[in-house]
Amino acid sequence: MEQSMEYSSFKTLLYYTNISTRQNVTAYNFSGADAILTAFRHDFQQIGYSNIVLLAMYLPIFIVALVGNLLVLVTLVVQMSWRANHVYMLNLSICDLLVTFICMPCTATTIIYRLWLSGLVLCKMAFFLQGVAVATGIFTLTAMSVDRYMSIQHPSHAHWSSAPSHALVLTAVTWTTSAVFMAPQLYVRTVDTLTMPDLPSMTFCIEHWPQDQDKHIFGLLLLLVMFVIPVLILAVCYANVGKMLCSYTLSREDSNTSNVTYIFCRKRAARILVLLVGLFICCWLPYNIMSIMIDLGDMSGLVPFLPFALWLGHAHSAVNPVLYWVTNRRFREMVAKLRMRIQRPCIKKKRRPRRV
Repeated sequence: MEQSMEYSSFKTLLYYTNISTRQNVTAYNFSGADAILTAFRHDFQQIGYSNIVLLAMYLPIFIVALVGNLLVLVTLVVQMSWRANHVYMLNLSICDLLVTFICMPCTATTIIYRLWLSGLVLCKMAFFLQGVAVATGIFTLTAMSVDRYMSIQHPSHAHWSSAPSHALVLTAVTWTTSAVFMAPQLYVRTVDTLTMPDLPSMTFCIEHWPQDQDKHIFGLLLLLVMFVIPVLILAVCYANVGKMLCSYTLSREDSNTSNVTYIFCRKRAARILVLLVGLFICCWLPYNIMSIMIDLGDMSGLVPFLPFALWLGHAHSAVNPVLYWVTNRRFREMVAKLRMRIQRPCIKKKRRPRRV
């Protein structure tokens, strides 16, 4: 999906081929460069083996992300009990569906055609919404972790911090904050066109910053806000939660079933949330690190691996619903209830006697 490096290489080709003619003619003169153009046409019109593999990798995660997150969305809306964790899960599924519906198709299109065919509006919105979805996801996970910390460390405030209204307010704040941080994408993203002889015009969705330093500062700021600070908050929360749960010992007088169940459920919920956060970081951090390394230094050797790092980030949208199904018994029960509710009218219709 990121076309800046390919755009730069094509523009360099145009520049050096023009300079090699040593003639005072119009820009991008390709006289005497037939061999370069022939090789370029052949390479440009073919889909490489790595792109075929990448497309094959996108198909399963698109299907799983689409079906899984729609199932999560419908189940939570229909069976909504207005609990804070359900609000957070609903928010995460919306973020994943944004990536699934907008970012994945745009990426697949650029893999096949190597050009940007979706126009200026989608060029701006696709990258903006991808950034908003990723930022909202990590902010939501951070809010869930703080909520878990408050409910365990300060039970007297648990009723307030875990209230659905509080979760809705935090959700609105996360979306607003994410939109503010990603707003520069709406300004710098543009569609640029390169013209070559005997070939159609080539359009690329790129970032056009006033200065390269601005792009570097923006990338480092996003890394700090979207990964470093949330990870530090998560580390502090779970260090305290883990210390509290592990050091909690039940005496023989109060080692009853309810206390044992309470501690077990708290530990299990904390482990699941840690797993959610860990998977998010493992999926999205490589792409952000590689992008910054390519921008800041001469790391052109990483460019071929960048699409696969982006695939790993997009794959996170398929991981969440699978994780909910595997680890959350209540979610499986909610899906079962939804299925029964859908099947019940069909069963009644089948059993309805025919009128003679």
